[in-house]
Amino acid sequence: MATFSEKTKLLRGYLQGDVAYTGPFFVNVDITRRCNLRCVGCRFHSPLLNEGKETEQTGIHDMPVSFFQRVCEELRTMGTRSITITGEGEPFLHPSLSEIISEAKREGFQVTLVTNGTLLDKPIIEHVMNARVELLKVSLLAATPTEYEKNYPGTDPIFLERVIKGLKILADLKAEQKMALPVVVVHHPINRSNVHSIDSMVDLAEATGANVLSLSPWKTFRGTFDFLSLTEDDEKTLRNSLSRIRKRVNSLSIRDNTRELIRRYDMGDAVWKKLPCYIAWSHARILVDGTVLACHRSNLPMGSLHENSLQEIWNGSAYRAFRRKATRLRGLASLREDCDCNFCGFMIHNANIHRVFRWFSPFLPKSRY
Repeated sequence: MATFSEKTKLLRGYLQGDVAYTGPFFVNVDITRRCNLRCVGCRFHSPLLNEGKETEQTGIHDMPVSFFQRVCEELRTMGTRSITITGEGEPFLHPSLSEIISEAKREGFQVTLVTNGTLLDKPIIEHVMNARVELLKVSLLAATPTEYEKNYPGTDPIFLERVIKGLKILADLKAEQKMALPVVVVHHPINRSNVHSIDSMVDLAEATGANVLSLSPWKTFRGTFDFLSLTEDDEKTLRNSLSRIRKRVNSLSIRDNTRELIRRYDMGDAVWKKLPCYIAWSHARILVDGTVLACHRSNLPMGSLHENSLQEIWNGSAYRAFRRKATRLRGLASLREDCDCNFCGFMIHNANIHRVFRWFSPFLPKSRY
């Protein structure tokens, strides 16, 4: 959570229009493009897409540990507190993941690991625990073998068994060592093939000792995966079941985000038409090849860490132009070619900030709107 001083600096930058007087509070770092799954809705490895095109263009599969170390050092000097280790693939396929985790913790960051969970075994789990990683987020599209075959085409459902086994090992080790970390989040994007069996995901969360059940709307990647979007009837079914789900997970002492999910469905998928975007004031995404983006749904480069420092990029011309556009609806709409904002994952973040910033909008120069 931002301090009062940081909030004041954020407001100062917003009123000025494009300069951030704080560094990014949280950063996603992509460490690999390798993946062992072909999730149906993945915009990098889905069998429905031209897989591997971007990887072939750059020829870079894994972020070097030395480069990650440099990133951590720069982020620390900018006041960043939280790093999410993720990727265009599966982070646990990085050959030096243990070193990367250790480096992030050595620099004092709160660390989130995002994974498909298929490679969780006792040695890597023990390293994650010993390093005091704060949060392990496991993304799962299915809780049963039948669902798994639909959502992971061509993948043996035995991979689901591996996820469950790994999470149970983690839960047992945490109980044995009386450790609360890492907090385990089971993240479940909801689509047409799994909307009627969310209770099965609650069963899985309970059986594996998960701490949090996170549900999210299905993202279509500009219509490519629209065939799995919820129909109006599906969404009604989901809304009716969320109250029951909330009561059940609460009885299991599992936290959930069902209220936030309802807010996202209430907003709808066309978020850019209703809510300005403030993410470029607090967040950055760093790709394997050193490209810096404003968020994980944008393809608009803010700069390259092979050409400039992150400090220079953070208040460089590209970031400043992005901030000026994104904080007004007309400008945000103009970014649609490069930013896929449907069911934006930062909607709640942006809505909370807008509750404050919107009161200052009438006093800003008309040229900004």
